[in-house]
Amino acid sequence: MSIRVAAPDDRDAIARVCLLTGDNGADATGAFCDDAALADVFALPYLEGPGGFALVWDEGDGVVGYVLGTSDTRAFQEWFSSQWWPARPPRSPRTPGDSWLLPDAADPGRMLGSVVGDYPAHLHIDLLPAAQGRGAGRALIEAACELLAARGVRGVHLVASAANAGAVAFYPRVGFAEFSRADGAVTFVRGLGQR
Repeated sequence: MSIRVAAPDDRDAIARVCLLTGDNGADATGAFCDDAALADVFALPYLEGPGGFALVWDEGDGVVGYVLGTSDTRAFQEWFSSQWWPARPPRSPRTPGDSWLLPDAADPGRMLGSVVGDYPAHLHIDLLPAAQGRGAGRALIEAACELLAARGVRGVHLVASAANAGAVAFYPRVGFAEFSRADGAVTFVRGLGQR
């Protein structure tokens, strides 16, 4: 078991983990207009965007989890809206999940809440169920926070669905504090000691 920087040939595995955990920790296959949509919004952009990083959990036979994000949410949002999302294949709503995913992806202010001022970085973490409960999540979070602190970032945030009880319980155990709740989502923050 180890954490390593994602390699270019990890793209498909990262997209797969995103899909298999994309329904509040459960499999989101078939929940959106196509099975690539979720990763195009919440995973693959971090392999290319400004300030992006991706660390993977590999148990010897491939990626079973990751933490990815950006050290600069403002720059990342600008790039996502102006370059990344317009270059993705056109998608039309076909499922109930598309009613929030597609408008959310197209919103140029989606990542720019009030939290960004003091916590300019953000991250996403996902682990396949078989990799959960064995310390991988904590290790990935700590590795990401160390990486961000080394970049001089003073704080990081993340957003979880309020319906994802496991995630909402997990983040305070790894040093995050609840910042706000709105529209079925919980925003968590963690300072990185760079004030």
